[in-house]
Amino acid sequence: MEITATTLRNRLLNRVRLRHLHLFVKVADLHTVKRAAEAVGISQPTATQTLADLEHLLEVPLFLRHAHGMRLTAAGDLLLPLARRSLQLIDETATYAAAMAQGSRTVVRVAAISAAMGGALGRAIPDFARAYPDVLVQLQEADAARQAALVANGDVDCAICRAPAVLPEGWSFTPVWDDRFVVVAGPAHPLARKRSTSMAELLEATWLVTPASVAAREAFDALTAQASGKVNTCNVVTASATMVWRLLSQQPLVALVPRSMVERLIEVGQLVELPWPLQLPLGPIGILAPVGEAGQALNLFIGFITGPGTPPT
Repeated sequence: MEITATTLRNRLLNRVRLRHLHLFVKVADLHTVKRAAEAVGISQPTATQTLADLEHLLEVPLFLRHAHGMRLTAAGDLLLPLARRSLQLIDETATYAAAMAQGSRTVVRVAAISAAMGGALGRAIPDFARAYPDVLVQLQEADAARQAALVANGDVDCAICRAPAVLPEGWSFTPVWDDRFVVVAGPAHPLARKRSTSMAELLEATWLVTPASVAAREAFDALTAQASGKVNTCNVVTASATMVWRLLSQQPLVALVPRSMVERLIEVGQLVELPWPLQLPLGPIGILAPVGEAGQALNLFIGFITGPGTPPT
């Protein structure tokens, strides 16, 4: 008899446990049942039987077994994101339940670009947490592409970002903090001791660059387009403020980044802003949020961030 979606749904609801999904994901990540069993905390024979049970319940093979481990089948590749999502919901449930038990009454889910994390938002969040202790802020760092997916899937209530090229339907963008590009280096860099920096000196430097998905990379490409030869770059590409600081503090590198991303590091002297002869355009950081009526937690958060008490850049 042909299996139906209704039959499978009822079977999964009645017989599948979270351990089945946890093991499925771990085997996909680690490629061996032995390592997956260790990660989940069960014996290898139990893990083998649990995986076989899941494949029997679904009536599809999830993995191809070979000498070097386990590889996903087409069905396994299709179902893996759904299993991850199910486990993520369990994580969120545990997070929310723990917060409610500790006094929180509502949640606002926020995704922010790294530049916002290192700048004004990083100063505003502690103030908001003190002002509204009963609101749980679930904050995650995400670049523009990841934010677009989170918004489309309804996984965040708002995003802290720069204005997107195309607004998601039913959402609006409100600019909050001005920003600008800066060229930074570690305090020991030879250019850090100079009162002025020429374009020739910058083009001769070795650069730490950001990924193509980040606005700073486009600005870097525009800045170095006038170079007559090859521009030297570091063999690490990153948009992490922490990694930018570590690399610049240990190697004679320079980087072009939004000032908001590294402003705290500049303020405490761990990075030095170099004077440079160009100014490249950079849009403000703001809030991308749904248009119209929103929940109380989101309204509180937006009002706090955009209100007169917003920390300056």
